[in-house]
Amino acid sequence: MLSRRDEILATAADLFWANGYAGTTMSELASAMKLRKASLYHHIDKKETLLYELSLDSLQRITAAADEALEGDAEPLEKLRALIAAHVVTALSDRSKHATMLTEMRALTTAQREEILRHRDAYDGLVENTIAAAQRSGELRTDISAKLLRLALLNMLNWTIFWFRPDGGFSAEQVAESFASVFTEGAKSR
Repeated sequence: MLSRRDEILATAADLFWANGYAGTTMSELASAMKLRKASLYHHIDKKETLLYELSLDSLQRITAAADEALEGDAEPLEKLRALIAAHVVTALSDRSKHATMLTEMRALTTAQREEILRHRDAYDGLVENTIAAAQRSGELRTDISAKLLRLALLNMLNWTIFWFRPDGGFSAEQVAESFASVFTEGAKSR
């Protein structure tokens, strides 16, 4: 069961994704939560805090899922496949938070944006290091840098939040498995 604050963050993410951060008012959020505006301010001090907290939550969830996927003694390529699955399934379970984090970061204050960018950069490093490990093991090609492979992979994975529909004929797990195959086969060592 979600806490009231988590419900507010989830509803804010849905509204920010649907209407844009700038196009969403606290009055609309209060109405969507069936709260009076004054009651909403009991839980959250300002709209910017909502954007920061949901962006941070999105990155923390996807990082935790990736960390869990990378545990154990699997071969580097299998770890990469597990990371891809964790990323897709987590991003699609929190679509509006993840989409908002990706598209509305510019609306954060400078200090908040820098904090979110630190978390995002740490996650990017985790993905890149996982790719580099698969390159060192000889499982992935080395004629393309780990950085470029990371950029290609994250572009493919993050875009799913914009087109995926739960009733669209594919589960998040099917998308994850297909993308893992496409990426690892395309980047396979020759």
